[in-house]
Amino acid sequence: MASIELVVVGLISGTSADGIDGVVARLPATPSIESARSLTHHHVPLDGMRRSAIFKAFDTARSTADVVCRLNFDVGEWFAEAALATIDAAGLRPDQVDLIASHGQTIYHDPPSGPGVQGSTLQVGEPAVIAERTGVTTVADFRVRDMAAGGHGAPLVSFLDDVLFRPDAGTRVLLNLGGIGNVTLLPPSRLGDTVARVACDTGPSNMVLDWIVEHLSGGSARFDRDGEMALRGTVDPGWLAHLMDDDYFRAAAPKTTGRERYGAEFASRVLAEGRARGLGTDDIVATVTALTAVTVADCILANVPSDHPLSEVVAGGGGARNPAIMRELRRRLPGVTISTVDDYGVPSQAKEALLFAMLGNAAIRGMPNTVPSSTGARHATVMGKIVPGANYARLMARLYR
Repeated sequence: MASIELVVVGLISGTSADGIDGVVARLPATPSIESARSLTHHHVPLDGMRRSAIFKAFDTARSTADVVCRLNFDVGEWFAEAALATIDAAGLRPDQVDLIASHGQTIYHDPPSGPGVQGSTLQVGEPAVIAERTGVTTVADFRVRDMAAGGHGAPLVSFLDDVLFRPDAGTRVLLNLGGIGNVTLLPPSRLGDTVARVACDTGPSNMVLDWIVEHLSGGSARFDRDGEMALRGTVDPGWLAHLMDDDYFRAAAPKTTGRERYGAEFASRVLAEGRARGLGTDDIVATVTALTAVTVADCILANVPSDHPLSEVVAGGGGARNPAIMRELRRRLPGVTISTVDDYGVPSQAKEALLFAMLGNAAIRGMPNTVPSSTGARHATVMGKIVPGANYARLMARLYR
């Protein structure tokens, strides 16, 4: 079984819900960075009507059971469309694909608040719809198994980081700058599992920044392209210190957060504070951009072990393409190599979709696909629920002949 290579589609719509990222990758049982480079990446934007439907479900005051129920099937249709478009972009037919692995769209995430407290999470994007429309066996709903084992169900990207990026020496940090920022601290590979791989969400990233830019621009811009606004502006140090006075930033890893804490209500309050201080548009964006970089840097420095000094930070996600965030990170982490996953041959925007391809690839083989020291779970689990497609019997025969 270990020698069998599968053609896997990975799909995700992130916290910002701006579109569905898909990849097609050829993955052996234990992928390497070389096999990860084989991927084809395709992005399917979500139009205004679809985004509005998702954001209505985010709003707990308007999100009733019937709204979520219908959305689950609608998002399944959208993900099926994205899967077929991604397969076509790779020059393949659906019958040439072994597996689809879909994260879907997170609607609500409620991590455990303390020892013995059960968390919960909900992702929509009905996998049965995806399997029916494509004919391809689909794995989905990954987070819930880790949470059942006492974990936070996040950051799941620590699995990809651990498999593909363990360093030979020192501590390498993998940073993902999506709607929420998260980090995985990787000790040298020679230490095996004797040293925990610490991971956690650092706090708000593109989700808050994009919301503020969209409102400041009157809807003409959905994000700060190339960090232009932030680079023109000046950070307000007093306001930045006030924003940093947050219990979440002081909490120890592992920890996770999301839209429930740093969503539209938080972003609206931050924007109102900036305006009340008399700051101009660019200065508000510069300060909020700095908040992302400072929370990331502080989290990294608080968790790097003294006996394995920090050697490199490898950034991915949409925020890795923002020069203002990257400049501030370099200023906060002097002497540390700051690179991107693109430098390793993996497109930044494709990383999270590749993660789900890897999670599904492990799940269909019955292999654990979590790093419990990163999520806080009691033990490693096999995450993912399998919906057989038309190819299921053929896939099982290939894997277990």
